[in-house]
Amino acid sequence: MDAGAYRCLARIEKLEAGFDGIGNPVKNWVPYRKVYAYVNGLSGDEYWKAKSVQAENTVDFVVRWKRFFDEMGTGEYRIVCRGKVYNIRTVDNIQFKNETIKIRAVTENGREG
Repeated sequence: MDAGAYRCLARIEKLEAGFDGIGNPVKNWVPYRKVYAYVNGLSGDEYWKAKSVQAENTVDFVVRWKRFFDEMGTGEYRIVCRGKVYNIRTVDNIQFKNETIKIRAVTENGREG
């Protein structure tokens, strides 16, 4: 894929535990990394399979591999892109070549918009 295809500046956020002003434990999303991504919605057979489990608002983010992707889990990270929040479902190092990562994510509220 050519470099011009990676046009969406996506912010990866990490869930961190902390404390509020009076000492109560809280969890906050904090900026972790920024990456340029190629964003692609599901189409064809993938879309209909996702729709059958109410996950039709799934989006694939394709980004260049960086070492920190090897440490990312799905529950403690999310993506913010074009004003929408996406919960990460899978992080795939394509063919384990350390060249390209495919992150499959779904909109936070599970709906379009």
